[in-house]
Amino acid sequence: MKKSIGLLVLCLSACTSTPQSPQYAQYQLGNAKAWYEQGDLLSAEQQLNALHQNGAGSAASWRLLGNIHLRQHRLEAAREAYQKSVQLNPHEADVWHNLALTELRQTTATLMRARTQLQRLPDEDERLLALLLKLQRVNIGNEHP
Repeated sequence: MKKSIGLLVLCLSACTSTPQSPQYAQYQLGNAKAWYEQGDLLSAEQQLNALHQNGAGSAASWRLLGNIHLRQHRLEAAREAYQKSVQLNPHEADVWHNLALTELRQTTATLMRARTQLQRLPDEDERLLALLLKLQRVNIGNEHP
């Protein structure tokens, strides 16, 4: 019995360390996209994390993970995912747009935290914050999938 369990564990660990076929990676990405479009961000994220852990990530999978993180306001995680996507495909304008939007939101969040801590920002920073908030209202509707 112990021998059988040990053999099973060995087989399973070999399966997880074996690179995935491109077809299976595409299948996983397709599932993640479908769940994302249905609003099931948790399932989509888990599918993408499994894909990336197996070394089968692509520019598209990292972009989708960035979109998930951005929707959840996990800005640093979104930024990291978009940067990985850009490294794999630097010619994808939508990813550059989403990376810029993420960094815009990070800057805005930093100024908002500063305003909370300081009770009041210097006038120059208040104007900057107002402009950043206005810019975000324009760009939120243009977030690229």
